[in-house]
Amino acid sequence: MLAPRVVTREERFGAVAYVPDRDHFFGLRGAPARVVVALARGDPIAPADVDLVRVLAEFGIARTVPDTAQRPHFGTSLLGHFDEPPVVDRPLVVNCFATAHCPLRCRYCHADDLMQAYRDSESDDESWRVARMAAAVPALVAVVTGGEPLIRPERTRVLVGEVAAAGKAVVLDSSGVGDLDPVLPVLCEYGVHVRISMDSLDRRDNDRMRPVNRRYLPAGTSSGERALRTLSELAAAGIATTVQTVVTAGNENLDFLYAMRDGLIALGVRNWVLHVVVPAGKAALPRNQELRPSAYVLPTLAELVTVSADERLPLNIRVTGTHRAPNSVLLIGSRGDLYVEREFGGKLRIAGPDDSEADVIEAFRIHVNLVEHVSRYLNGSIQLFPRQR
Repeated sequence: MLAPRVVTREERFGAVAYVPDRDHFFGLRGAPARVVVALARGDPIAPADVDLVRVLAEFGIARTVPDTAQRPHFGTSLLGHFDEPPVVDRPLVVNCFATAHCPLRCRYCHADDLMQAYRDSESDDESWRVARMAAAVPALVAVVTGGEPLIRPERTRVLVGEVAAAGKAVVLDSSGVGDLDPVLPVLCEYGVHVRISMDSLDRRDNDRMRPVNRRYLPAGTSSGERALRTLSELAAAGIATTVQTVVTAGNENLDFLYAMRDGLIALGVRNWVLHVVVPAGKAALPRNQELRPSAYVLPTLAELVTVSADERLPLNIRVTGTHRAPNSVLLIGSRGDLYVEREFGGKLRIAGPDDSEADVIEAFRIHVNLVEHVSRYLNGSIQLFPRQR
């Protein structure tokens, strides 16, 4: 059978599967796609495909009796032979802003231009507009983000419930700086995967990149300490988590990355995603050009992944390189409008909450780099497509 909460979709090249426990997509072609589609339909599996089902179970896609032990995944998330880069007709992921408010002032915030102007006039009914827009986007996964969802729990609860009701797997994107308790019941109810943003396990390093906003928090509050506390609370509640790290000139060093990797494993973290900083929002400002990593950042991250795989470490690692193709991510602002990040000139509005799904699909195909949209979620940032497993 499919593993709990796994969602799948047939594609022209075969199929995609999303594993919520890992917050990870897999592209499938040939026999792996055929078997996953059969599992999704509840069809019987031929005896010749039993070994393949066990392989799928190792990646968390399928479930066997007795259980097959999962193994970490590194690198390109393609199962089967691909003759060309996979392309989808409909989005895989849409990011939904629960709020424009944020208790941090991250130096590289790529979405500041979607939030700053709306903070003082934000109203509680806008979360319904965001939910309506999200329902019109035929994505498999909705990421509830911001701003900081944990400081506007009522909006977050509404949004999580509505996008889950629309049939999407849900991820909560948080700095960990806020109050987890008010949203914990809805996270448990819908099996939400939670990402906690941390750029370093060293409090001082993390706080330099992610200082607090004194409008919301007193001076001396540590974003790093708050993130670690929330990570611990999520683990105690049995909620699947990921630590996500923005890679800048300050932390692209391999020794630093190895140390952080080993520290995360020691904390019991099993999923790590690294985002190369995007030159948008605050990171596009001249004063923040020093944050941009070197031209060798992706080879560096590829080496991190290769070494970790060779050492068979118990950590799933994914890398995104959206700085190379910024028009690959869909964002719903806190008032319900759908945007894509342009290569130059900030965000481009491509749809609104009153548009139909057909309108959204057309806008997606026109304005989004379809190959890079898939590459972002299938780890193609560090390994060229196609690739065979």
